Amino acid sequence: MVEDEAARLQTSVSLQDLMKTGRGERLDMFDAETRERHGATDLVLIQVAGFLKHELPIRLAHRVQDLERVPLFEEMQSVRDVRDLYIKSIIELSNFGDLETPEQEERFAKLVETIYQRHSSVLVQMARGAYEFRTALRERKGNEFELQDGSNSFLDRFYLCRIGIRVLIGQYLALRQPPVENYVGIICSNTSPYEIVKRAIDDAAFMCTRRFGDAPEVIMTGRLDLTFPYVPTHLHYIMLELLKNSMRATVEWHGVDADFPPIKVVIADGAENEDVVIKVSDEGGGITRSNMRKIWSYLFTTADPAIQEGMVGSNGGNDHGIDAPLAGLGYGLPISRSYCRYFGGDLSIMSMEGYGTDAFVYLTRLGNSREPLP
Repeated sequence: MVEDEAARLQTSVSLQDLMKTGRGERLDMFDAETRERHGATDLVLIQVAGFLKHELPIRLAHRVQDLERVPLFEEMQSVRDVRDLYIKSIIELSNFGDLETPEQEERFAKLVETIYQRHSSVLVQMARGAYEFRTALRERKGNEFELQDGSNSFLDRFYLCRIGIRVLIGQYLALRQPPVENYVGIICSNTSPYEIVKRAIDDAAFMCTRRFGDAPEVIMTGRLDLTFPYVPTHLHYIMLELLKNSMRATVEWHGVDADFPPIKVVIADGAENEDVVIKVSDEGGGITRSNMRKIWSYLFTTADPAIQEGMVGSNGGNDHGIDAPLAGLGYGLPISRSYCRYFGGDLSIMSMEGYGTDAFVYLTRLGNSREPLP
């Protein structure tokens, strides 16, 4: 079954696709009789559910094959557990019957919600696998760099695809909820970077103050009035990661009793710009040039080993939150970059050792970039 599904091509979608389908702009696939028999909302849900029934087993099967092919990594028990989880979901989705009536769609929604909850711990499980992998690498000699490089490429693919699966399911489940103004599922048509950065500042300051007793000020400038279609939870995750990194670096570089230089956030956009760009600048001492490549590695973290061990030993079910320590699994930056790239954007870091770091978040304004599925 897995081989059959993995042999099929994945279907890439864009932010605009998700919005247009959610608004009911693509119901012409149904014949006139079906459109008369069911309301527009029911037809939208049946249409989206039908796409998920077709697409999810294919995407999960591709990930199962990937999980089985990564040298050494695929031997880790946590990785095998994730593979088994995905195979179980493939079987359940493939065995689901017809999907043509609102009653059948409701049953399908319950199945998909169960899968969504079941997969919520995959981030921590894969982090546990990476931790086990790091430990196994220390005991080996020889092609360590090659194994690390291959594992990072695999994890980039895996997490980018996981984001896609979570977006498709999250969008479908959100469409089943009562309408929220300016939202189509999980997508907000008037996402305000200013409002999201403001919330991320509060969350990062809370985490920094809990750890160090104080937090640097953050100054925001630029297009504070800007709005554009995006997934607010994705942008919040990215900005929280960058801000907590900047706050931690600033406090540790200057000392907890110092007067901290402010962190600066600039939101840039123009009528002709293809991207919304957000810059986060700090004076937190920067990153050594030898470590610049490592910051995108899932196998590199500056966190205390005891914290890492505690986090991978936990059974946390959330992808992210303010309950986590300021530095944890070393996943924040690479996953933030995957969130940016999912809808055609990017994340880059420029650093001046001994001074500070600038992070640039690029987000496409038009929402017509398709998922970069491997």
